[in-house]
Amino acid sequence: MALYTVFGGRGFIGSEIVNQLQAQGHSTFVPARDDTSLFERDLGIVLYCAGNGDCKNTPFSVLEANVSLLAQLLQHAKFERLLYVSSTRVYMNQALANEQANLTVCVDDNRRLFNLTKLVAEELCLKSGRNVCIVRPSNVYGVALNSSLFLPAITRNAINHGKVDMYIAKDYAKDYVSVKDVASSCIEIASTDQCHNQTINVAAGYNITAKQIADVLQEYTQCEIIWHEIDFPNESFPITDITTINELITNFTPNNVLVDLKDMITEFTKVLRTN
Repeated sequence: MALYTVFGGRGFIGSEIVNQLQAQGHSTFVPARDDTSLFERDLGIVLYCAGNGDCKNTPFSVLEANVSLLAQLLQHAKFERLLYVSSTRVYMNQALANEQANLTVCVDDNRRLFNLTKLVAEELCLKSGRNVCIVRPSNVYGVALNSSLFLPAITRNAINHGKVDMYIAKDYAKDYVSVKDVASSCIEIASTDQCHNQTINVAAGYNITAKQIADVLQEYTQCEIIWHEIDFPNESFPITDITTINELITNFTPNNVLVDLKDMITEFTKVLRTN
């Protein structure tokens, strides 16, 4: 069995990766913050899931988590291979969402620092001369009871309060991918040398609208959906191209968020009502 070092291994995506690796019998190392042993030991196969997206409140932490530590690892750490977890948010307001598409940064995007740091990190990986690959997951979902992410937050509100305030347009659409699918894909990609210096989308390959999600919540919780008329953000997402990952992973069949949302409601209801 191999050794895997998972940065961000206590986070949403990273903890699922660690769980799956350990279930497969692999050795895992989840470094603590400021662990000085990182540059003295063999890290084996590295999965870099550390990240920060709070551009408003912690901009310097966004830089540190998304770029700075990665740069040090690429320069000084001993590892067999490194997989960097980026994001399909870099495709926002673009014409195409494939790995070879030209990308621009939108001046009216209040989280453009996130996109910039992800793109800088990707370029550092590709220019480092090390054995690296990059994955761009779409919007990751899963049962995360205390998460501030969109799906867990509105599911909690539907169950606890019987209503959901929606501050996005009904036709606002994104690609959603299960954290379990992201984790298993990252492990498989990181474990093969055929993905050297590649960038790979990990997504469902189709968009789901806010109205479709609201309809499921309403049907299974009988909650009230309140659509607020506000100035909606200038955000649109093209369909994410999953051709590359379909070529790399046999029988890549990501879950459908609308199907999984029903299971999330059941799980949330069970846990929330026993606490």
